[in-house]
Amino acid sequence: MTPLKTSLRHVLLLSRMELIDRHRENALGAAWLLIQPVSFIVLFVTVFSRFMRTRLGTDADPHLYTVYLIGGVLTWNLFANLLSRITPVYSAKAHLIRKINVDLWLMPLHIVIAEWVVYCITMAFFALFLLLIGFPIGAQWLLLPVVTLLLSAMAYGIGIVLGTLDLFIPDVKNVLNILLQFAFWLTPVVYLASILPPWAAKGMHFSPVFWAIDSVHEIVVWHRAPPPKELVALVGAAGASLAASRWLLGRLQSELRDML
Repeated sequence: MTPLKTSLRHVLLLSRMELIDRHRENALGAAWLLIQPVSFIVLFVTVFSRFMRTRLGTDADPHLYTVYLIGGVLTWNLFANLLSRITPVYSAKAHLIRKINVDLWLMPLHIVIAEWVVYCITMAFFALFLLLIGFPIGAQWLLLPVVTLLLSAMAYGIGIVLGTLDLFIPDVKNVLNILLQFAFWLTPVVYLASILPPWAAKGMHFSPVFWAIDSVHEIVVWHRAPPPKELVALVGAAGASLAASRWLLGRLQSELRDML
C-alpha cells in the first residue's frame, strides 16, 4: 500500500473515531448527531423568528430572520469548529503520530470529515424546515457546497498553520479563542451589514469569512447566486491558505515530530 493510501486509510479511521468518541459517554450515543441539529432548528424557529425578525426591517415573513440567522450561524460554526479543532490536533494526537507513519498535512482531514458529517445533517434538517414553511430552494443552492468547501479549505490551511505554531508557541490556542469571539461579532452573522456605519460595512468586504457568510445569505435568504468576485476571492484565500500551510509544515515537520 502506498504512503498516500495508508495516510488516507488512517484519516478515514480517525474520522470514524472522531464521530464515535464525540458522544461515547452519552447514554444516547450517536443519536445526538440527530438530536442536536433538530434542537438547533427548533430553538431558532420558536425564539428568534418571534422576537428578532424586525432586524431585517420586515414583518411580512415571520421566518425570514430565522432563515438568515441559521444560514449564517451554520456557516460560521463550520469555520470556527474547524479552526478550533484543527489547531490543537498535533498535540492532541501526539501518541498516534509517534506510532503510525501518517502524512501530517493530511491527518487533520479527519476533523474536516467529521465536521462535514455534522454540518450536512444539520443542513438537511434546515432544508426540510424550509420546505415545510414553503421557503423556496432554487438552483442557486448548487453553489452552497462550493462556498462551504472553499471556506473549509481556508480554515484547514489556517488551522494547520496555527497547529504547527501551537507546538512552538503554547498561547496560540488561547489567542485563537479570543480572535474567534471578536470575528463572530465583526461578521454579519446575526445582523445586516447595512446597519453599520459606511466605513465599517466597507471594511467587512476585505474579510474572507464575510465573503463566505454573505454568499450563503445570498443563496439561502435572497435566492441569488453570490457575487462572482466573492467566489473568486474565496478561491484565492483557500489556495493561499493551503499553500502556506503546506510550505510551513514542510519547513518545520522534522522539528515538529521531534517535539512530539
